[in-house]
Amino acid sequence: MADLPPQIRLWDDNPSSLDLLGFDAVVNPIVAAVREQKIHPLTLSVQSPWGGGKSTVLKLIEAEFKDDATCIVVSTNPWAYDDQDDVKGTLIAEILHGIQSQITDVGVKERVATKAKELLGRISWSRAAVAIARGALTLQVNPQEIAEIFRPKDPDGPDSMASFNDAYKAMLALIPEVERVVVLVDDLDRCLPDAVTATLEAIKLFLSTEKMVFVLAADQEMVRDAISVSLDGAGRGDVFAKRYLEKIVQLPISLPRLSASDAETYIGLLIAGREMNELDLHALADHVRARRNANQTPLLYDLGGLSAAPSKEDLALAAQLAEGLNADRRSNPRQIKRFLNAFGVRESIARARGVKIAPAVMIKMLLLEELYRSSFNTLAATPVQKRRELLSQWETWANPSGKEDGDVALPKGIDEGTKEWAAAPPFLREENLDPYINLAASLINVSMGAQVSDDLLTFITDLLGESEAARDVAVDELCKRSQDEQLAALDVLIGTARRTDNAESVIRGAVLWVDKNPTLEDATATGIESYCWGMQLTPGAIVELANSRQPALIALVRRAAQDTSLHPVTQTAAREELGQLDGN
Repeated sequence: MADLPPQIRLWDDNPSSLDLLGFDAVVNPIVAAVREQKIHPLTLSVQSPWGGGKSTVLKLIEAEFKDDATCIVVSTNPWAYDDQDDVKGTLIAEILHGIQSQITDVGVKERVATKAKELLGRISWSRAAVAIARGALTLQVNPQEIAEIFRPKDPDGPDSMASFNDAYKAMLALIPEVERVVVLVDDLDRCLPDAVTATLEAIKLFLSTEKMVFVLAADQEMVRDAISVSLDGAGRGDVFAKRYLEKIVQLPISLPRLSASDAETYIGLLIAGREMNELDLHALADHVRARRNANQTPLLYDLGGLSAAPSKEDLALAAQLAEGLNADRRSNPRQIKRFLNAFGVRESIARARGVKIAPAVMIKMLLLEELYRSSFNTLAATPVQKRRELLSQWETWANPSGKEDGDVALPKGIDEGTKEWAAAPPFLREENLDPYINLAASLINVSMGAQVSDDLLTFITDLLGESEAARDVAVDELCKRSQDEQLAALDVLIGTARRTDNAESVIRGAVLWVDKNPTLEDATATGIESYCWGMQLTPGAIVELANSRQPALIALVRRAAQDTSLHPVTQTAAREELGQLDGN
C-alpha cells in the first residue's frame, strides 16, 4: 500500500457558521432589531474593512433564524451575479425565488408562484429595455417590437414596474404567518460602482413594504465612493453619495477590530480546530464565549473540564503569532488565515525536503520574511559561517542582557523595525537555520550566502591581509579550485565589503585574483558594483581597479569618473587614472 501524502495545515477563506471571533455581541442586537416589528421596513449595514468578518456575521445571523417559521431569510451576493448588466433585476428575482422556495404549504406555494411569475414578467420587460439601450438585442428584435418595449406602460398593467410594490405586497399577503423577510446582501463593496447603485435602487423598491429587512455587508467608505463614481455624470458628487446611503441605511453597525488578546484566541481556536471534531470545537468555542462574556482572561484558559483542548504547543504558537503579527494584520481575520496558510504550505514543503525545524522557529522566520523582507535577504545573503554571529549581534542589540553588552550596534543591512521581532522568543542564535534559510530563499528567489569550506575561508582572510606574500599564496591556492568553488568564495570575499567602511582591501584582493583567473572578471565587476559602490569606494580602490587592466574593471573606473554621488576625491582619482590610461 502506497504511503499517504502528509497532511497540510490549511484554513479556508469561507464565512464560518461557528463564532470564533466573539461576534455574538454584534449578532444579538442585529437579530433583536430584525425581530422588532414596530420598525419596518429596515435596512442595516454591517461595516468593517476587507477581511474583517462581515460575511461570517451574515452567516451567524442566518443561523439564528434557521428554525423560525415566521422569518424567511434570503442570502444573495451581487458581486457573483452572472448578469452584471441588470443587477437590479437579478436581485429582485433572487428575492422572489428565495421566498417561493421556502414555503412548505403546497397550496400557498402555488399561489405565491403565480404572483411571483407576474412580478418576474415585469422584470423581463425592464431587462429587455436595458439590453436594447446597451445595444445587446438590436439584431434579434425588430423595430416594431423595440417600439413596443419602450412604449409607456399602464401603471397598473402587468408589464409595468410602477405598481411593482403593490403587487409584491399582495404576494406577501398570501403568507400571513411570515412576519419578516430578511435579505442578506454580501460583498456589496466588491461590486463595480454601477452594480452598487443598481443594488441599492432595487432595495429602494422594497422600502415601503412592511415585513422587509435588508442587512448589507460592506465597507461603507467603499460603497459611498462607488455611489459617487456611479453618479459623477449627474454632477452630484460625494455629498449626494453620503446622503443617498444614509437615506437607505437606518442602522449602521461597525464590527470591532480584533485586539491582540482576541487575535491570540482566534489563532488558538483555528489551530486547535484542525485536530478536533466538530462537537469538541463547538464546546471549546462555547467555553471561550462564556469567559469573554464574564470578562475573564485569558480566554483560552481553565480548559480542564473539556473533553478536548488545545495543546500547550498550539497555545504557545498562537501567542507567538499574535505578538509577532503587526497590528493591522492581527486585527483582520482574513489576514490571520492567510498567514496561517502560508505557514501550512511552508511547513509541508520543509517536511517534503527533509528540513527539520521547530514550528515556533519556522513561524518566527516566516514573520521575518513576511514583515521585514530586506532583513531576511541580508540574513540569507550572509555566508553560512557568519550567520550565527549576525544573529547573536542582532538579538543582543534587540535585547541586551546588561552593562557587559555595551552599546551593541544594529547589524548592517538589518531594519531597525525588527527590534521586537529579534527580542521575542524563540531565540535563533543557537539554531541550525541554514537548511531552512536555503529552502526559503529558493522559494522566494533570494540570493543566498555562499557556502564555502573552512580552508577557503582561511585563504579569503589571507587575501584581505597586509602580507603581500600571503596574498599571493592565497590566490594561487584559490585558483586550484573548481570554477564553482571560486565563484562561491569570490561572493564571500566581496560580501565582506558590506561590513567595512573601506573596500580597498576587498578590491585589491579581487583584482589580484582576477589577474590569475580572468574568467572571474565579469563576476568581480558585478560584485564590486553591487557591494562596494558609494562611500566605500576610496581613491586607493580606484587605483587598484585601474591597475587591473581588465576591461570590465576599467569600465567601473570610467563610471566612477562620471558619478557625482561619489566622494569628490574618489571622483578626481578616477579622472586622473583615466587620463593616464588614455595617454592624456
